[in-house]
Amino acid sequence: MNEQFPFKRLNGIPASQDDVRRRREHVKKIVIAHPDYSNLLSEIEDIHFYSRGSVKPDSLFLSGVAGVGKSTLLEEYTSRFPRQIVNNNTVIPVLYSTVPVGATPKSVASKLLYSLGDPAYEKGTEISQTSRLMNFIKKCKVELIIIDEFQHLLDRDTQHVLNKASEWVKSFCDEAGVPIILCGFPESKKIFKFNSQLDRRFLMKLTMEGFHYYTREEQIEFRTFLKSIDERLPFVDRSSLASKQLADKLYYATNGLPSHLNKILYEATGLAAKSGNDSIDENHLYDAFNKLEVSTRPFVSNPFTIKDFNIVGAFEEELKNNEATKKII
Repeated sequence: MNEQFPFKRLNGIPASQDDVRRRREHVKKIVIAHPDYSNLLSEIEDIHFYSRGSVKPDSLFLSGVAGVGKSTLLEEYTSRFPRQIVNNNTVIPVLYSTVPVGATPKSVASKLLYSLGDPAYEKGTEISQTSRLMNFIKKCKVELIIIDEFQHLLDRDTQHVLNKASEWVKSFCDEAGVPIILCGFPESKKIFKFNSQLDRRFLMKLTMEGFHYYTREEQIEFRTFLKSIDERLPFVDRSSLASKQLADKLYYATNGLPSHLNKILYEATGLAAKSGNDSIDENHLYDAFNKLEVSTRPFVSNPFTIKDFNIVGAFEEELKNNEATKKII
């Protein structure tokens, strides 16, 4: 073992519980800056940098389905600008906060105050909390605000809720005086239809997508991503994740979503380490897949250990089963 690679060869001897835990945690922390990820990071950097001192800071709405890596991206950017104590004052260059489930403008303001360290974050009316929030933003020298899980502000899909939420967000953006990034599921874009002024403040709307696998170039991109992950797995030997056969299966199993891939590899890592293996094989992936369930894909089949797996046929069969169920309903 060394500092660069702290995991020893197992040689068939099952890893200890502590070693299994360390290896699994290592997998959780693997982040690969694939092209879409890197491009979005650059966009955030530009908004942050070019809005400093601007009379009209830019803002961004970032959307994407669950599992695509939005929160990972935003948390990584936030980590680049750690909080500091300067002259007994907490400086927070990038304020990152998540919207709680079933949120209201008041609970969003409360959560932001909590993230800023206000001990009385729950106290006061919506107006007084928002006013305090503006004072804290200035006091903590906040340069960029990131609000994640934005869809929770719109959980109750009524015109009253959408109008109230859109008005609060618009006023908040105007008063904060710093660039704001809203991030949520694609359906949360509906808020902009209810407030044209808010829409104009978020003209930049970007989408973070999972990997595609139709063209040769897309397949190469996904396999390059797998190769980078394989090189970072907590095993002495490589697991051949980027081989065409295994890449097809991993893409089908995850639909190209990085978080789903990470979860399968997290489970497979534990199984491999407990068995004393020095790499992940298809049996580990098979068992890992069976431990997981994706509610949005009720008819997905386990592709691992199938000798002549056909990715096109597998997707077609899944689609056929989905369509048959819709007809019954």
